[in-house]
Amino acid sequence: MNAYREDASSVRHCFRHGITNKDSGSLAANYSSQKQRNFNKGSLFSDLLSTMAAVFRIKHPKTILWFFGICFLLVFYITISSFPSDEPCNCKHQYDESLTSGGNLGTGSMSHPEDPHKMAILIPFRDRFEELLEFAPYINSFLNKQKRNHHIFVINQIDNLRFNRASLLNIGYLESASASDYIAMHDVDLLPMNTELPYQFPETGPYHVAAPHLHPRYHYPTFIGGILLISRKDFANVDGLSNKYWGWGLEDDELYARLTEAQLTISRPGNLTTGTKDTFKHIHDRRIRKRDMIKCYNQQEVTRKRDRETGLSTLRYHVQNRKEMTIQGAPVSIINVILECNKAITPWCDCTENIGNTKTKRKPGERSNDVIVPKLDRRRDVSVDG
Repeated sequence: MNAYREDASSVRHCFRHGITNKDSGSLAANYSSQKQRNFNKGSLFSDLLSTMAAVFRIKHPKTILWFFGICFLLVFYITISSFPSDEPCNCKHQYDESLTSGGNLGTGSMSHPEDPHKMAILIPFRDRFEELLEFAPYINSFLNKQKRNHHIFVINQIDNLRFNRASLLNIGYLESASASDYIAMHDVDLLPMNTELPYQFPETGPYHVAAPHLHPRYHYPTFIGGILLISRKDFANVDGLSNKYWGWGLEDDELYARLTEAQLTISRPGNLTTGTKDTFKHIHDRRIRKRDMIKCYNQQEVTRKRDRETGLSTLRYHVQNRKEMTIQGAPVSIINVILECNKAITPWCDCTENIGNTKTKRKPGERSNDVIVPKLDRRRDVSVDG
């Protein structure tokens, strides 16, 4: 495991924001145009021969500098081309519980023999380093006090597409296969303050730790976001989460529809003396990190309904690299990933403004199990954001 200094700038070194295909094309185009300017006499091969001839004749000393300059460019180009390519993951399959795409990643942090289970804490992530620096050591200490075997997996989206929390959780599930028998879908900005909050294996079905009567912001009855524990078996049974939710919101509501349709019982904490003000610490600052609320094309119409087309079985992504580090003693596995987007299905995966979006009016009698958007009383069900 690599040792890193525990500050924001050092953590950033573990999160490679690699060159995407779009950027690579731009670099290639720039390099090509530079070659055209530098080599006006023809192809690289003929220019190289001409330069070598000039060197041997030594009529113009400056040609020697040109020769070494060209050699430097060639060596640089070959070096860049030889870098390892992204590691592909072809995940279109029915999930097999024997899948171990994560290898031995994160298996070294299970230190409580009295706990027969192993929990993978999945953090969907992009550019929230300061929050991670606070979250990782805090949750590690919190769970060690409960004697829970656990490991933190940060699934870092490094492409240029809009953030897709659901797909990142699906990836975390697959990548942590060998290190866990249940997962905690955990927001990086939500810290449990009540030590009585249980993180035990969810024997009877999904367990919603950040329950509506405890969460600092959302209080509607069908809310299951923030922190949700679920066994690998149950998660596979509903095919994970929908991959159609690019941008902020509704992926948890669609998951709720999947869980209830599969007749899984969702449990929540009870008999706690704390409430919405003191059960969790919410470290999200909306003034610094604005949520992506853009709706474009037919996104609003599609994402308001139950998705029976996408999930674990249709997931497409590449792993750029995997890194192991510790943050104030907390072991963390960082998985840098590039998501793939089928724009024929979700053209809104990379839009930057509201384009072609029209609000869909609910048709009379349309309210059914397929409509996943919750009915909210804003004053009762949603508190002021932190």
